[in-house]
Amino acid sequence: MIYPWVVLFINLSLAVVLNKYLNLNISILVPILVIILSFVFNGVIRFLVLNLAIFLLGISISYKEKPVLQINQPIFVECVVSSFPDYLGFGSIFNCKVINSSEKQLIGKTFPVFAKYEENIYFLSRIAFLGKAKEKDGNLVLMPTRYFLKVDNSDNFLYPILKYRENCISNYGQNAISYETFQVGSALIFGEKRYLDLQTKKPFYQTGLAHLIAISGSHIAILFLSLSFILFFLSERKRLMTLGLILPVYGVLTGLGIPVVRAVFMSLLYIISKLFYLKNNSLNILFFTSFIFVFFSPESLFSVSFQLSFLAVFGIILTFEVFKDLENWQKVLISSLFATLFTLPVILYYFGNFSPTTIFATPIASLPLYPLLTISVLNLLTGFEISFLVKIMDFFTLIFIQIVKFFSSLGLYFTGFSPSIWLIFIYLATLTFILIYNLNKTQKIALSTNLAVVFLIFSKSDLSPKIYVFENKVYPVVLFTDNGKCYLFADFESKKILNIMNKEGCEYKVLLTEKREKFSDEFLSEFDIIKDFTYQISFENIHYKKWINPILTVEGKVFELKNQDLVIMVNDD
Repeated sequence: MIYPWVVLFINLSLAVVLNKYLNLNISILVPILVIILSFVFNGVIRFLVLNLAIFLLGISISYKEKPVLQINQPIFVECVVSSFPDYLGFGSIFNCKVINSSEKQLIGKTFPVFAKYEENIYFLSRIAFLGKAKEKDGNLVLMPTRYFLKVDNSDNFLYPILKYRENCISNYGQNAISYETFQVGSALIFGEKRYLDLQTKKPFYQTGLAHLIAISGSHIAILFLSLSFILFFLSERKRLMTLGLILPVYGVLTGLGIPVVRAVFMSLLYIISKLFYLKNNSLNILFFTSFIFVFFSPESLFSVSFQLSFLAVFGIILTFEVFKDLENWQKVLISSLFATLFTLPVILYYFGNFSPTTIFATPIASLPLYPLLTISVLNLLTGFEISFLVKIMDFFTLIFIQIVKFFSSLGLYFTGFSPSIWLIFIYLATLTFILIYNLNKTQKIALSTNLAVVFLIFSKSDLSPKIYVFENKVYPVVLFTDNGKCYLFADFESKKILNIMNKEGCEYKVLLTEKREKFSDEFLSEFDIIKDFTYQISFENIHYKKWINPILTVEGKVFELKNQDLVIMVNDD
C-alpha cells in the first residue's frame, strides 16, 4: 500500500471521535496483543488485523476517567505545566499534569488550570497551589486561589530559553516602529497573541488572513527556504544538519503550538530522509505526524488549530502532486485556492464567516514574510537589542499590515454560515475525489470552485428569530437574534458569543448591560448601540427583566429562561 498511514490515521481518529461520546474503557494491553497477533498473518489479513488494533488503541487512549469531587471545595494540587500558557485579559490558562494532590484521584491526570494574575509560568514549570475545581463543559478546571500559588522553574531545562524569549519580546517592544507593528510582529515571530486587540485583528478576520498571524507550517516552510538560501555556502548535508538544529529551538521560541510542532516534526522527518537517503512521501509524512499527535494527545483532534493546519497542508500537498507539471507561480496560486477550499468548512463551522479575498490575498500578503522571518532569525540571535535591525524587520511588518488593510477595505466579508457535520464530511470527501479523479486540470479547478459555492449556499444559517441562553455561575447571558439583528444581554465579554453572532449574520448589534465597565473598549467597538439599564429594559420590540431567572418578552411572547445552555426557536409553538 502506497499510503498506509492514511488508513491508520483515519482509523485512530474514528475511534477517538466515537469514544468521545461512548467513553469506553479498554486496557492498553488489548490493542498491544492484537498488534502482536497481526504478525501471525500476511498481506491483507495482517493489515486488517493491524487496523483493528489501531481502532482499539484509539478507544483505549481516549477514555476519560471523570473524578468525582465536591465542586468548589478547597484542594491542594502540585502539577507540571504540559502546554504553553494562553494569556487572557486577566490571567492564563494551561494544561497541567498532577503529580501530587489532596484528592488522590487527580494524581497522574492532566487538567486545564486557570490562574489569575500569575507570571513566570512556563511550559514544564512545576506549580503548587491551593484552589478549587470547577466543572466546565463536562470537564474539570482547576482554579488556584490568588496569592496561594508557588512556581518552581529550578528543574525546567527550557527555562533559560523561555526567559530569553521573554526578554526578546520586551526588547522588541522597545525598538519596534510602532505598537501596531509590535502587536502583529509578536504574533508572527513568537506566536504571542496576548498583545493583539480586536481592532488590530479585525482586518485579518475580514480578509480570511488570520492564519498568517498564527505561526503554522507556512511560516516554517518560509523560514526553511530562507535559511537554506542564507546557508548556501555549506554543503547540502551540513546545511540540513544546521536546519535540523535550528528548527526545534525556533519551535520552542514560538510557543510550540500544534501547527508549529507538526511543521517542525515534518521538517525533521524530511531532513532525516535526505540525510539517510530514504524515500519520502509528503502525504505519508503528514498522516504519520498527525497519527503521532493524536496518539499522544487525543484531544488535539478536536482542536481548531489542528484541524485547520491539517486540512490546509493536506490541500497543498494534493495540489502540488496533481499540478506538479505547472510553473511554480501557478502552483503557488492554485495551492492557495485549494488550501482555502479545504479549510473553508472548519472556518464556517467555528466562526460563521468567509472572505473570498483569502484565495488571492494569501500569496500576495505572504511575500513580505520572507524577508521579515529571515531577519527575525538575526534579531533572535541578537536578542532584539540592535534597534536598526529590528526596525528593518518591522518595515516589512508594516508592509504586511498595509497589504492586509488594503484587502480588508474591499469589503468582501460575509457572515451567517452554520454548516452541519454531515454536510462538511460530504463536501471534503467530494473535494478530495475531484482532485484525485482522472480529470483535466481546468475541470478540477472549475468543479472544486463550483462545489465550494454550492457548499456556501447550503451552509447559510437559518436566520429566523432565536434566543440563545449561555449558562453562567452568577446569571445567564441571553442573546436574541432576528434576521441579522442581534441583541445581547450580558455583564461580561465572550469571544464565543461573538462567533455565534457571526453565524447568525448579525449586521446590527446591540449590547444591553448593567455593567458597562466590565467590557473592554475593543469588545464594545463590535456593537452599533450600547444601552445601560438597571433591573429591566424595553428596547424596540423587546422587553428584558432580571428576576430569579431572566424573563424575555418578544412581540408579546414571554419566555422564562433558565440558567443553562439552550437555544429556543421563537416562532415554534
